[in-house]
Formats: sequence, C-alpha cells, structure tokens
Amino acid sequence: MKSTICILSILAFTSCKSDIDNQVNNLATDSISVENFEPSKENNENDNSLPKYKTIKEMFEASYDFSEEMGTLKFISLDESRLHVQVSKPIFEADLKSIVEEQVKRDIVYVAFQTFSQTEIASLTITSVPNSNDNHEKYFDNYRKTVKVTREKALLILRKYLDTDNFSILYENQNGIWIPSKQFNLLKFEKLNEIFNNIISKQK
Repeated sequence: MKSTICILSILAFTSCKSDIDNQVNNLATDSISVENFEPSKENNENDNSLPKYKTIKEMFEASYDFSEEMGTLKFISLDESRLHVQVSKPIFEADLKSIVEEQVKRDIVYVAFQTFSQTEIASLTITSVPNSNDNHEKYFDNYRKTVKVTREKALLILRKYLDTDNFSILYENQNGIWIPSKQFNLLKFEKLNEIFNNIISKQK
C-alpha cells in the first residue's frame, strides 16, 4: 500500500514539474518575442519639407501665433485679389513707445515672410495694430501701420540679406516642430528696421 502511494506521489510530482516547465518555457518564448519585436518601418521617415497651406487662414490656424478669439487676428478680406489681414500683439499702456513701434514692424515682417514661406500667395496687405493686454477689444490706433507686401519684393529682400531665393530657410525643424530659423530672426530682430524700410519703399 505504501509502495502504491509512493509511486502515485512520484507520478503526480513529475506531472506538476512538467506543467511548470512548460509554463516557464512559454513565458521565456513570449519575452523573446517582445524583445525581438521590430515596429513597422512604415511612416517612420520624417518629412523634412516645410508645410505648405492653400490659404492664409489655414496657415494661421496651424501656427497659433494670432487668434480671432483673442482679438489678435482679423481677416479684413480673404479675396485673393485684395487679401488683407490684421494682426495684433497685446501691450500695456505703460509700455515704451519705441518697443511697441518695433513690435508693430516685427509683426508685419513676420507675417509677410511667413506667408511667402508657407503659401503660394503672391501679395497681401498687412495691418499691424497692438491691442490691450487687459481688454483685447481695445486697439491702440496711434501705432497702426498698414503695408502691402508682394512676393517679388520679399524675394529681393531675401536675396539681398540672405543670398537665397528659398523662403523655406526661414524655418527649421526641431523634433517635428517648425520654428523660425536664425535667418528669420536676422530679418525680424537684427535687421528689423532695414527690412521694414525695404518692404515699404516705393509703396503707393
């Protein structure tokens, strides 16, 4: 009797050990599968070309630089033959006049070259007028400037200051996000007054 019990115990232990070994082997196989898994290479290649938009409205929606809801963007005319946008940067009434005037010019330079870089638009009129940081419906018309800019004029400026015909050099891709490049900052900051004067020269 004792012999029979002993034999049964040995068989049961062997069966359990076999099941455990199988489970361990299965877990090991799963781990190897995960470690050796290679994600699909499809769509892994980055598109290094600057995004282009069909309309200026799409461009503004993608950039978030100005907002209709916050009163910093107005589409005065979306007619291609007389395209006209208004942009604003919030200011405080105590801000230095010289700083505000520079910002107004910078917004015009920025929007002009942004438009020619990211769309096929040939010309547009840009109004820049700051609004109040405390009340976005209040605009400071004493700083208002309105300028018509053409792609041809912008291209001449690009050649003169950056020795290129390629508007896309004004942006660089950083981790999938397109931001203004050093070349663009040269136009907007170091050479701001020169660039703005070139834009408005011979304006009718």
